[in-house]
Amino acid sequence: MTEIKHVRFPINIAEAQGAYSLELLIGSEQVPVKLMIDTGSSTIAFHANRYSVEQDQQSKTTQTAQCVTYGLGGWAGPVLTSSITYSNGTDQFVIHDAAFALIENEKGKNFLNLDGILGMAYHHLNKGYCLSNYFTAKADKDTQTYPWPFSNQIEQTSINTFKKFLLKYPEHDITPNFTAFAQQNVSLNQFALSIHRSIVYVPQQNMTLEQKEQESLNQGLFIIGDAEAEQDLYTGTPQVVKVVHDAYYNTNLLSVKVAGFDQFKAPPLDQQHVHNFFSNAIVDSGCSYLMLQRDIYQYVIDSFKSIDPHLLTYIDAFNKAHANQQAYYPKDLDLNQWPNLYFTFEGVEEDEVTLCCRPEHYWQLDAISPGQAFFTLLDQIPKWPDQSLIGLPIISSYFCIFDRSTGAEGVIKFAEKV
Repeated sequence: MTEIKHVRFPINIAEAQGAYSLELLIGSEQVPVKLMIDTGSSTIAFHANRYSVEQDQQSKTTQTAQCVTYGLGGWAGPVLTSSITYSNGTDQFVIHDAAFALIENEKGKNFLNLDGILGMAYHHLNKGYCLSNYFTAKADKDTQTYPWPFSNQIEQTSINTFKKFLLKYPEHDITPNFTAFAQQNVSLNQFALSIHRSIVYVPQQNMTLEQKEQESLNQGLFIIGDAEAEQDLYTGTPQVVKVVHDAYYNTNLLSVKVAGFDQFKAPPLDQQHVHNFFSNAIVDSGCSYLMLQRDIYQYVIDSFKSIDPHLLTYIDAFNKAHANQQAYYPKDLDLNQWPNLYFTFEGVEEDEVTLCCRPEHYWQLDAISPGQAFFTLLDQIPKWPDQSLIGLPIISSYFCIFDRSTGAEGVIKFAEKV
C-alpha cells in the first residue's frame, strides 16, 4: 500500500458545461474516461463504447447488475471489476479489483458531454443486484451480466420497469470507488473541491474546447486525503456543517435569509420521504443549481420583488428562454442590485453555520457563450420531496472539504478561498 497524505488532481467544467470532470484510466489498457464528480451518488459508471472488456487483461465479469434512476433519467448495465488508475501527470495511484458499471441502456442525457459518473457518496447509494438465481432458473447458472443480456427487455419496457425487476433479487452492496481509493492509498478519508463556477465561463466568441479549458475560472482542483493541509487554497478556520445521514451528504438546513429581510425557517422534510431522503437538504456537486424547497424559493422571490419588482422580469425572461431551450442575453442586468443570500445549517456541537451565496454565483454571466446569463436558483421540481439541493453555486463559493473521517456520517467543512 502506497499511503499518501494529500494529492491534487486537476478538474475542469468546460466539457460538461455544468459539472466538473475528472479523468480516470481504466484497466490494463488504461483507457481514459472523463467522469462527472457527483457527491449525490456513489456509483462509478461509464458508457460501454469507451472501453473494451475483451482487451482489458485485468477485467472480471460478475453476475451483478446495476440500475440507477435520476428523476427523469437513468441507466442500467453490468458490474465488472478491473484496475482504475488516478493520475495527475506526476503521481499515479491504482485501485485493484475496483468495481464499476458499464452503461448499456440509458434514459435521457445523464452526464452532459462526459463518459459517465464518479459517485463520491457512501455505500448506501451503490446497490447492485445478484442475478445468480435468475440465471440458474434459466438453466444457465454460469451466465454473467456481461455480455449484457437485457437490452431488448429494457427497450421494450423501460429503465424503471427493469429496476423493479431487479428488486426481486438479492441486493449486493458495491464498494464505492472513492472508498476503495481511501482504503488502498490514503491516510485520511477526505476529499475537497476548489472550484469557481457552476456554469462554464465563455468570455469570447468561437472559443475552442481547449481555449475554454485554459480559462482559469473553468479550472479547479480535486484534492484527496488531508485537504486541510492545502493551506494555500483557503484562509481562516473552516466552518463545519454536520452531516446528519451518510447517504447523500445529508444536512439540516435551518433557515434562509435574503440580505435586508428576516430569515425564513426552512421546512422539515415531509414525513413520507424521511425513510428514503433522510433530511431537508443535501450537498450535491452533481447539481449546477440551488434547487430550493418551494416555500423557500417563494420567500426568495418575494424578497426580490420587495427590493424592486423589476428584478423579477429578469428571472421570468430567463425561465421563459430556458423552457424554450433558448439562450438568455440580458442587456442591462446589474448584479449590484441583487442581494446576498445566506443559508444557515446545523453545525457540530449545537453550533450553526451560515454560508453566503453572492449574486455572481446565483447569476452566472458569460455562461456557455459571451453575454449569456444563467439564473441558478431553481424552484422545487414536481414530485420531489421537501428537500433543497445545495449545488455548485454554494460549493464554488468556498473551499469545500468532505471529511468522512469524523464519526459515522462525517462533516462538510467550508473555508474562505484564497
